[in-house]
Amino acid sequence: MQTNKLLNPTTAQAIDQRVEKLLKDLGSPPPPLRLDDVRALLKLDIGYYSSDDDSWLREKIHQMRVAGKQILDRPSSILQVVKNLGLKGVLLAEKRRILLDREIPEPKQRWNEAHEITHDLVPWHDGIAHGDPETTLSPGCHELIEAEANYGAGRLLFLGGTLVETVRSSDIDFAAVQSLHKLYGNTMTTTLWRVVEASLDASFGLVSTHPREATSSPEEDIRYFIRSPKFATDFAGVTADAVFGEVQRRCRGRRGPIGDGLFSLTDDRGQAHEFRFQSFFNGHDALTLGKRLVARNVSVMVSGVSR
Repeated sequence: MQTNKLLNPTTAQAIDQRVEKLLKDLGSPPPPLRLDDVRALLKLDIGYYSSDDDSWLREKIHQMRVAGKQILDRPSSILQVVKNLGLKGVLLAEKRRILLDREIPEPKQRWNEAHEITHDLVPWHDGIAHGDPETTLSPGCHELIEAEANYGAGRLLFLGGTLVETVRSSDIDFAAVQSLHKLYGNTMTTTLWRVVEASLDASFGLVSTHPREATSSPEEDIRYFIRSPKFATDFAGVTADAVFGEVQRRCRGRRGPIGDGLFSLTDDRGQAHEFRFQSFFNGHDALTLGKRLVARNVSVMVSGVSR
């Protein structure tokens, strides 16, 4: 299970500025963004590796160190190393070439390509992100630069602040997530992720197995737990498996919309808050969007007295 790592505002702003400049240089294109145009502007080539052809990848992996250790010393283990590191793509910065895993389904390759483009776009990733043999990469540093590349990929694929404005100016529900998925040409998971992170409210997203087919292991059942900044701040003690348990008890369908309803979560000050959730199963994953319901003061006139 992966929980989204939220960046500090200074870093996020620095990445935003680079993405916005790139989009401006592209002529402020409408959605969906053509990554071919992005690569052409940045003078990046693209290639693929697989179990049948790993020559480019072999050169890349031989250079990389994690926690001070060479991660490959036997060429025969090249693809296993890639799988163990969770790599879906790599950037050969010196050759201006992105390599993507051909065995990843095509819809997901769009995200992986944008992720590698961000590594190239962010100047402080130069070296540490691209297998510089002089650089030692600690696990914590590796996690941080991957989170930064994920953030940049999301900003790029959803055209900078365009999606943010949409999310913050309307009451987003799962139908809106589906519409944005089609408009921007990105996967449902990617769209859900960006919608939640762009929210100013306490919101969460879950990507999981179908709630009716869940095991007793949250690590197996839940792929991603996505939190808005407000949720991460106010509900830091709420776990993914606790949220999944609430969703699981309220889901009934098998495909398409499989559940919606209300449940309470307790914030870090001990106060209960009501959340509305909607879950959708696409045949592979169950995607859940949850939002805190904001209490509204309602005045009722009774015999001339406002209550």
